[in-house]
Amino acid sequence: MSTHGDVLVERRGSIMLLTLNRPERHNAIGGTMLQELAAAFTEAANDDSVHVVVTAATGASFCVGADAADLGDMGETGARELLSGTELGGKKGLPQLTAYERDLDDLGNAGRWTDLMWRLEKPTIAAVNGAAVGGGFGIALLHDLRVASQQARLGAGFAPLGLAPELGISLLLPRLVGLSAASDLLYTGRVVGADEALSLGLVNEVAPEDTLLDRTLELADRVAAMPPMGLRATKRLLRRSMTSLMAEQLRAEHATHLVLFDHPETHAALGRLAERLTR
Repeated sequence: MSTHGDVLVERRGSIMLLTLNRPERHNAIGGTMLQELAAAFTEAANDDSVHVVVTAATGASFCVGADAADLGDMGETGARELLSGTELGGKKGLPQLTAYERDLDDLGNAGRWTDLMWRLEKPTIAAVNGAAVGGGFGIALLHDLRVASQQARLGAGFAPLGLAPELGISLLLPRLVGLSAASDLLYTGRVVGADEALSLGLVNEVAPEDTLLDRTLELADRVAAMPPMGLRATKRLLRRSMTSLMAEQLRAEHATHLVLFDHPETHAALGRLAERLTR
């Protein structure tokens, strides 16, 4: 278990629990937070004993996005240098770009980091306490499921700053809440409470603050108990569905089942079901 740093890492059986740990900055994105999240997600991807990743946070906020201290120090830095450099958001845990690569970079650090998080083919759950705004909203949306405390507040918050969404928010949000609701949230920059977030589909469940982590871990335990190969295949299909046509998706589903129906985990799970049904 990592007991210090900007992200605490703990193993609870087949669950990897990550805790954002910059409470004095309301868990603003900075320091080594993104670097340590990237390292943890990479570790989870490479460790077959990790079935589910849960991200929680210390203090009163989940993550308030960019650190105001960094934004105040931008000075005359050009946009390309700012978005592909190291000044904004702290260390990212990304390979350094050469001068040519930086000039041709069409993702920026935020996009490159998001792509790394997005590629994890294991279920992820965010326990959202307090504010999840700006980049923190993006981090929450990058998880497959979200459990919010009754004190949670979620929103993009880019519009009042003259900015547009990042971290994949422009793709994920309309798929969660629909185009009209996403337009409302992005154009106005408004922040919604837990109950509205639940009604919109931004979160899957609302729990009391003092039981938030326990409830999230209960959900993680339920997911982690499923045969892991099937979970990974399901997540891969869900990711493909966001860009695939129906015919392509049907082919992908068929190819997936060609693997799963020959897999011993699937045989064992189907055997247990048959045994229950024949008792």
